Amino acid sequence: MESTLYNAAMRGNIGNGNFLLADHLKRNEENGYQVTPKGNTVLHVASLYGNSHLVEEGLKITPALLCYKNKKNETALLIAANEGHTEVVHVLLARIEDHNTKEKLTRMTGASGDTALHKAVRSQHLDVVKILKLIYAAGPSNRTPLHAAVIQEHKGLEDVVSDMLGWKKSLVYLSAGSENDWMTAIHIASSEGDVNMINKLLNHCPDCWDMLDSNNQNALHVAVLNNQDKVVRFLLDSDKCDNLVDEPESDGNTPLYLEKLVEDLCSIGRFEKRDFEVKRKYEYMHNPNAETGTGFKMQLREVDHDKTKKADQIEVESIMKAAQIHIVVATLIMTVPFGAGITLPGGFESDSDSPNQGMAILIRKTTFHAFVVSDAIAFTFSVVAIFIYFLMADTSRDPQSKKIVKKLYDLAGIFQCLSMLAVVIAFAMGMFATLSHSLGLAVTVCSIGCLSILLYFLVVIYICRYMKNISE
Repeated sequence: MESTLYNAAMRGNIGNGNFLLADHLKRNEENGYQVTPKGNTVLHVASLYGNSHLVEEGLKITPALLCYKNKKNETALLIAANEGHTEVVHVLLARIEDHNTKEKLTRMTGASGDTALHKAVRSQHLDVVKILKLIYAAGPSNRTPLHAAVIQEHKGLEDVVSDMLGWKKSLVYLSAGSENDWMTAIHIASSEGDVNMINKLLNHCPDCWDMLDSNNQNALHVAVLNNQDKVVRFLLDSDKCDNLVDEPESDGNTPLYLEKLVEDLCSIGRFEKRDFEVKRKYEYMHNPNAETGTGFKMQLREVDHDKTKKADQIEVESIMKAAQIHIVVATLIMTVPFGAGITLPGGFESDSDSPNQGMAILIRKTTFHAFVVSDAIAFTFSVVAIFIYFLMADTSRDPQSKKIVKKLYDLAGIFQCLSMLAVVIAFAMGMFATLSHSLGLAVTVCSIGCLSILLYFLVVIYICRYMKNISE
């Protein structure tokens, strides 16, 4: 396409002293239309940039451009609808007086199989949708604009659906898909987990509860298979769901049986829940003893209770595994102050003539007193921690003991940390008492011993910062 013509279409310039759109378009009719590398005519370009005035003038001169398609089989109307240029869409449709011709244009699809209404819905151009509201051409796999609106995850399309169903309620009953694999709008909304969309569909067409897909599955079947818990609960909370829970699909499975099947296979590690999405046929035989009817709500609550119970049990088991390591550490810490209490630093008075025979030699030193007290504290706290771990082991037998086990685990951890702190202090005081005649050496050894506390806090700070960086 000539640069002059392209710039005119892009800017909406229909003519000036050096350029007249009419001259170029008339030459195009005689010599063939000028197009871009993508096959766009001047009308396509003007529609892309929203130049409605140039579109209107161009159609007056060359009406045949209205149905001309580019290399993607797109008309100017498809481009304008996709871009949301409301005025351009209005101008393009206003040029057609015959209703059948107008319907033919709006039914034209691009390479993707979408009509102008599909594109407007997908791009959320609500004003364009309203202009095209009387047209509901089928798209790929017989998909209507209602199906396209339901498939979209964008908020705000509920109003579009309301408008569509206000124009023609029969849209909700049309199916999308192939001859052997199709579903309706409420099935699509159930598979997407869109409760608001389902509610909107039911407000306009309450009887679409009863719609079945190609496998005779209702909306509850689809919600269960796609792990859409919110939709399942929404459907169960309705008084109208009694005819859904006991309705078998092609393989004879009710929604209740499918829910149990998913739970059983996931619990034994055969599948992840996501493996069941979009699947409708199974190699498993129908269980004739599967419970159906109004008891489905109660059974589903029991399934949820079992899931919670199993999760609590797994968490308790993980806590007890960690406690096994802690109890070994607590036992080792307990033996240290016990051994230090039997063999006190400095030794004992061995003079048989002395009245203090058998007494600690360093008994009169303050640092020795600090050593003995901290050693006793370390021993006591370690023993208490071990007792708590024993109590945890007994308590964990109760399936509902998760909260108690967690509290006991935290409490035991506190006592164990205090005992470790007391061991460090006992070490420092014991060394200071025995090395007090060399003050420099005593201070150095005590400082090195106490360094473990500082290093511990530095490690904790480092781990906290590392976890924070990961979460960000």
